[in-house]
Parts: sequence; C-alpha cells; structure tokens
Amino acid sequence: MTRSLTTRVPSATSPWPSVLCASLGLLAAGTLAGALRLPEALEAFLTTHAALRAPFMADGVPGLAGVVVRGGFTAATLCAMAAIVGFVRRPWALRVVRAGYTTGWIVSGLYAYAVFRASALLLVCNLPMDGVTTTPVQLFYWRLGLLWPALAVALVLGALYVASWRAAALVVYELPAAGPAAGDRLLENLRTHGDDPRFRKGLWSSAGIHLLVIFIIPWLLGLRGCVTPYRVPKGSGTPEVSVARIVKVEKRVKKKHLLVNAHSAISFYVPDLDDSKVLKQVDHETQETYQADPTRVSTLGTARAGKMGAGGGKEGGWPDGMDNAVVRFIRLEYSGAGWDDGMDVVARADLNFLDTFHQLTGFKVSNKTESHRIALLRRYPKGFAPPFVYMTGDGDINVSSSEIQALRDYLLDGGMLFADCGSPAWNGSFHAFAHRLFPGEPLCVIADDDPIFSVPYAFPNGAPPLWHHGGMRALGIKHNGRWVVFYHPGDINDAWKTGHSGMDPVLAEGATQIGVNVIYYAFTHYLELTKKYRQ
Repeated sequence: MTRSLTTRVPSATSPWPSVLCASLGLLAAGTLAGALRLPEALEAFLTTHAALRAPFMADGVPGLAGVVVRGGFTAATLCAMAAIVGFVRRPWALRVVRAGYTTGWIVSGLYAYAVFRASALLLVCNLPMDGVTTTPVQLFYWRLGLLWPALAVALVLGALYVASWRAAALVVYELPAAGPAAGDRLLENLRTHGDDPRFRKGLWSSAGIHLLVIFIIPWLLGLRGCVTPYRVPKGSGTPEVSVARIVKVEKRVKKKHLLVNAHSAISFYVPDLDDSKVLKQVDHETQETYQADPTRVSTLGTARAGKMGAGGGKEGGWPDGMDNAVVRFIRLEYSGAGWDDGMDVVARADLNFLDTFHQLTGFKVSNKTESHRIALLRRYPKGFAPPFVYMTGDGDINVSSSEIQALRDYLLDGGMLFADCGSPAWNGSFHAFAHRLFPGEPLCVIADDDPIFSVPYAFPNGAPPLWHHGGMRALGIKHNGRWVVFYHPGDINDAWKTGHSGMDPVLAEGATQIGVNVIYYAFTHYLELTKKYRQ
C-alpha cells in the first residue's frame, strides 16, 4: 500500500522559520562559548599534565587548537547571521540557513580531527594519563568522552538539515514542490524501509547491533558495574608470633680516678665493683635486645608451625574461608594523578607482591591486575567483599560524596583500606580524604607493639618508613577496636616494583612482609565480622 505525500499550503503562522532559525541561534551561542573556552581549557590541561606539554608543542597541537578557535568564531558569526536572515521568506534565505548547518558540521569535524590528533600522541608516545597506561581501548573511551557533544550537535544539525528539505519548509520559503520533496521521501524511506525492505532491514539491524555492542553495553557496564565476589582461602592455619624483647641500653658513665703522682709508692685508687671484668661480661650478656625471627612466620610448613591462617591447623587458611579461593589485590580508581602508580606491565608492583605472597604462604593468587571505581564496592555481596582494598597516588584525591559514603559503608562492614603514600603532596590529600571518611576519628600513630606489627612477621619498631613521604610512622583509623584504615607513609609499593626502585633488598623484603601482615590482619577480622552472612 502506497502512502501519498501531499504539499502543504504556506501559512503565515508556520513554525518552520522559528524552528530552523532558533536552532542556528543556539548553535552560534554554543560555538562561540566553546571557542572562547578552548584555549583556557587546553592550558589548564597541560598545566595539570606537565609531561604532555613537550609532545603537544612538538606536534603543533596548540596551533591546531588555534585553528579550531578561529573556525569557531567564524562559524558562530555565520550561524548568527543565518538565524536572522532565516526569518525572511525567500528562497535565498533558506539557502543561507542550510549554509549555517553546513558550517556547524565543518566546525564539528575540525574539532573531532583535533581531538583524534592530540589523543593519538598518548598512544604513540606511550604517555600515561592520570596514572593510567594508555591502551587502544582506554583511548577509545577518552575520545568518546571528548567527542560526544560534537556528535550530538552533528546529529541534531543533520535532522534539521533534512527538515529544511521537506515540503512543509519549502513552501514557507516560496519553493513549492511538484510532488513529494526530497526530505519527505528520505523520511518515508526510513519509516517504510524503502522500496526493498530486505536491504533496509539488514542495514538497520547491523547498525543496531554495532551500536549496542560498541556504545550501549559498555555504557551500561560503566554505569552499574560488575564485580566478582571475593573469596578467602579455606583451611586452618596458625600464625607464629615472632616475639620481640625491648632493648634497654643504659650507657654507663666511667668514674674519674684521682691520680696524685704516677711515680709515688702510695696508691689512692680504690677498686669499684663496676670495674670488675666478670660483672661487665654478665651485664653485657643480660642486656635486653630486640629478637625478631622472621623465619618463624608460619609460611614454611615446618613441624613446629603450620602455614598462615587461623584455626590452629598446619595446612593454612581460615576455617570460614572458601575452597579453591584466589587471593586478589584490588586497588581503587579515582580522579587524581598516580592512582595506578607502579601497576603497569613493567613495574607490576601488585603482581610482584602477589607472587611473593604465594611463595611465602602457598596460597593461590591472581595473575591479573585488578582495579575498579570506589562506587562498585556497593556491588559486592555481603560477606564476599574484598577484605582489603589498596589506594595510592601522588596528587589530589577527587571523589564525590557518594563515593565517600560507599567507601565508609564498606569499611564499617568489615573491610580495610590499605593506603600507601606516593608523594608528599598525596600525604596532605590523604589526610583530608581520611577526615571526610571519618570526621570524628582522626589518623593516629599505630603503636609498635600493635598486633598488626607482630603477626605473622615481627616489626618491633613498627612499619619500615622507607621514603618518608608522610613521616616516619604508620598511621591508622581504628573503629570499634579494629583498624579500618592502615596508612603507610613511605610509598611501600616502590619496593614491590620490578627492581625494587633501587632499594636495598633487605628493606624491600621488609616492605613485602609488612604487606603480608596487613593482609593477614584484614582477612582475619573481615571473616570474623562477616561470618553471619556466609552461614
């Protein structure tokens, strides 16, 4: 059945001039605002990402941005003129309106070219962005985030351009059409799938599938997020506590002896018990010294001590754990520099730590690096959330109030935040961040004799300070008798990186051991607090 298309009679109250011209006015205002803002936005971007300034300068990106700005000013001027002229009901006025739409397409295309050219440098030069290693997939999403406004404008302009070719618009500008106009025929073909529906349906189904896979599904996943329940190794272990005795060294003051005449036959020297050689030997042997034997950690499977865990057994694990569990190292993503520091395929700090953790404990560990946004902590089932999450950085920590609440809820439900100071600047940012998490419970120094420094490895002087970015002592926030935040002040993941960042092997070993202690503490307390959810 064929649907007839009729030509409408011109009307003095026709909305078409208003629709076509108003859209051009909005386009002119938006283009002008974007052109004015672009130089400032580019300079702010290069100030924040100083490492990108030299490559951008060498490739002429600022000059290209200048071309986009000048094109934007020109397009804004032409669109504003077309918006005024469009109210004149003459054929030439309609051509001016269409020229305005074309100008908008040209500027959108120029902006898209600039974005593609500038962003390509990140991949070609292997430059990270906000601590994130540039990959083709990541580059695609960055480009999509920058280009979607231009794409939306181009689609709207396309729809208006087609509308300007419809009979209803033509007659307003005194261009009566003999039969259906081009715009009407195009829209009718789209509605009825054209003369041969088989080809049109095939085209639309293909386009729909590509749109679903490339845009809609990734957007939905990013909006809601998917997580894999966390499982702690099941078994029965018994951490051997390496007891440390406190050193009490008292410096003895040597008494002065009165000597009247060295050649006199009379001696004024009276022996003192402190001068006894036997007493000195006994005093030296009975002085208290620190004695911490890291080899006593219950990871060696000896007859004296089983593997790490709880429950009193020797096979390792926790009675309330899960069979065939894999220990994972999950770090938090946020808006700020350095959140992913050291986790690339070369430094592989997290995977190196897991490999060593496997050697020390015998537990299965993940062979994949893993991170997700703070908001996704809400997606874990009760009792199957990560017992700890890791966080680092070297700049500002920009998180929303809803993310703060999500992290706080996770911590109160049994989780633990393992924070690692990546720079002096991050130290100040983290203190402010911790205050937002627990306003009434400030970060405080963790005592040297705290259980977190005793099991399974003994650290009689507290956590090794390493780079001292945030001071010499580990800090934490304790809630209801449990550390919910452990803050290491000295960039501990530098010691986990391949090559240990040039650090002494003994210090690097201590950095790994304190990480083991934190994980043991987190696992044990999380399982105790969330046992009811797994029954």
